[in-house]
Amino acid sequence: MGPEPGPATELVRFGRLLRTHRVKVGAGQVVSYTRAVADLDPAEVDDLYWTGRITLINHQADLPVYDAVFDAFFIGSESDSPPAILPLATADGGDGDPASISFGTDDQEVEVLDAGDEELPAAGGPRASSAEILRTKHFDRWTEEEFRRLARLLPTLQLPQKITRRTRPSPRGPRIDLRRSVRHSLRYGGDLVHLRRRRRMERPRPIVLIVDVSGSMAGFSRALVQFAYGMSRASRRVEVFCFGTRLTRLTNAMRVRDPNAALDEATDLVVDWDGGTRIGESLGAYVTRWGKHRLNRGATVIICSDGLERGEPDRLAWAMRRLSHQAHRLIWVNPLAGDPKFQPLARGLVAALPFVDELIAGHSIEGLEDLARVLEGWAA
Repeated sequence: MGPEPGPATELVRFGRLLRTHRVKVGAGQVVSYTRAVADLDPAEVDDLYWTGRITLINHQADLPVYDAVFDAFFIGSESDSPPAILPLATADGGDGDPASISFGTDDQEVEVLDAGDEELPAAGGPRASSAEILRTKHFDRWTEEEFRRLARLLPTLQLPQKITRRTRPSPRGPRIDLRRSVRHSLRYGGDLVHLRRRRRMERPRPIVLIVDVSGSMAGFSRALVQFAYGMSRASRRVEVFCFGTRLTRLTNAMRVRDPNAALDEATDLVVDWDGGTRIGESLGAYVTRWGKHRLNRGATVIICSDGLERGEPDRLAWAMRRLSHQAHRLIWVNPLAGDPKFQPLARGLVAALPFVDELIAGHSIEGLEDLARVLEGWAA
């Protein structure tokens, strides 16, 4: 009986599996992948994913195939565990495409073979559908391991734009730029041969996310805060707040590059996480303290809450009325709306709905994709 396949074999087989699915991966890229894995934490699936994505993928069109193959090979079903990758990986060879890779202390050499030399499992089997299963799975049923994959599954966003008063030169702009036209006419003895034009500039409209982190939202608040982190990384015109019994600004915490560090800093700042709920008082504090701020005026405001108000609904109605005057659009994301039997009967939600432009169920990846489509529709 031959020796057990080493970690080098697993990495090489993963590269070959990509090639069987028509992803162009060279032997040198596989070596780069193994060298990079040697400097990372081999127990982190995210490290394996991003390292492979950087070193093995050359074209954006290959990303969906890479995601499916990676999930099938390294993650699989929930009962499977990722293969252990030794942190002692080294690669031998010069600048050319090397013929072998040595790993760890067992001095095992693994030949970098071309695709088709060995029959490998296809990524289209049942295990490859784990990402699709998570897409519709409610966040309050996710495991810790699944939450580690959340950043890769969140939808990409096209933020809505706003037309500013400033203008810029444009060949087909609706406005005539008289100053540039006259200056250009000096080349032709003062004759206005060509009219220069301008058009108004566009810039991303501010986005404000206000996330309920009270006890009733315990199953969903982590995913929604991570979604807010992704939005804040995409644009600096994103403000993030959270509330339980009082309002806390998390914008600076969301600027941290490491998502885990950002979440830890956010939980340190919020003293009422998984506590009570005072939606009206918290939104009232926002419209009084931050609503007139230049970064929030005319923003698209996204409130993520189940609407289970413990305070007076009249206070919430007043805050929503003020907020509707300050904001450009109001979106209410309610995870409970993901239930087919859901009815907006909570008194907090009843008080808020007359001022809401869109009610969306943010209970899963699918629900957040609906939110992304609404924002993209407003951006068009």
